[in-house]
Amino acid sequence: MELRLLRYFAVVAEELHFSRAAARLHMAQPPLSQQIRRLEEELGVQLLARTQRRVELTEPGRQFLASAREILVQVDRAVLQVQRAARGEVGEIAIGLVSSASYEDSLPRVLRAYRERHPAVAITLHELSSGEQLAALREGRIQVGFLRPPIHEPGITTTTVLREPLVAVLPADHPLADRRRIPLSALAREPFIMIPRSHGLGILDLVMGACLKAGFSPRIAQEAKEIQTVVGFVAAGFGVSLLPGTVRRLAHGGVAYVPLAPPQVLIEIAAAHRTGDPSPLLAAFLAVLRETVSGRRAGPNRPGGGR
Repeated sequence: MELRLLRYFAVVAEELHFSRAAARLHMAQPPLSQQIRRLEEELGVQLLARTQRRVELTEPGRQFLASAREILVQVDRAVLQVQRAARGEVGEIAIGLVSSASYEDSLPRVLRAYRERHPAVAITLHELSSGEQLAALREGRIQVGFLRPPIHEPGITTTTVLREPLVAVLPADHPLADRRRIPLSALAREPFIMIPRSHGLGILDLVMGACLKAGFSPRIAQEAKEIQTVVGFVAAGFGVSLLPGTVRRLAHGGVAYVPLAPPQVLIEIAAAHRTGDPSPLLAAFLAVLRETVSGRRAGPNRPGGGR
C-alpha cells in the first residue's frame, strides 16, 4: 500500500468533501476520487459512504483513519529524524583529548557552543594521550581528538586550535622559582622530567630541539605519562620540566611556573580527524569548532598535520 493513498484518505476524511480535499492536496477532484476507490478496492472495504449531498466515514473508515493517522505521524517522525541525522543534529560523537587541553578555555568553549547548537547529540569524552588518540581515530573509536602536534600520520587531518608558550616547571624552593622570566639555558645542568615520546608525541622533540638551540642537551632523569604526574615529580624534587603554559591552571603548592625569556617556545593543540570522514556529526562539530576558534590564530586543515 502506498503512503500517498493514506495521505489522500486522511485529507478526504478530515474534509468529508472531495473538492475541498482536492484543493488541499493541489490536485483535481476526479483523480482523487479514483485513488480513494483504488484504496478501497485494495482493502476490500468501503471506507466512505458517498451520496450526492454528502460524504461520510463508514465504521471501518473511522477505524482505518485512526490507524492511517498513526502511521503517517510515525513516517513523518522518521523522515524528520533521518533529516536531522543527515545534518548532524542527532546521534553520538566521541571526542578524545589530552589532559592539558582541559586546562585551557578553547575546548570548553567549543564543547559549550556545540552542545547549545546540537542539544540532541550525546557527547562522550575520552582522556587519551596524543598517541592513543591517533590509534582511536584509526579504529573509529573517536571521531575527533584534541592533541599535540606535530602529527605525521597518513589519513589524518588537523586544525590548529591554540598555540601557547612552554613554561619552566620548577620545585617551589628552586633558586630560580621567584624569577619573572628565566633563559632556557639557565636549566642546562638540571635533571629533566618529561612525557615520553610515545605519549606526548611532539613535546619531547620540541623540548629537545629548544634546548639544543639554547646550547645544551637536556638530561632526562625521569619520564611520566601524564602532566599531573610530571608536576608531582617536580614538586617532589626529582627535577624540572618544560610544559604547556596552560599547566599553570593546575594549582600545586610545591611547584613554581616560570615563563621563559624570549625567544618563546610555542606548542600547539590541534583538532584531528580522519581525512574524508563523511560523518554529518563530525562535519557539524568541525563547523562549530572553526567558528568558535576563528578569533584565534588557527591554521587551516592539512592532511598529516605535521609542520
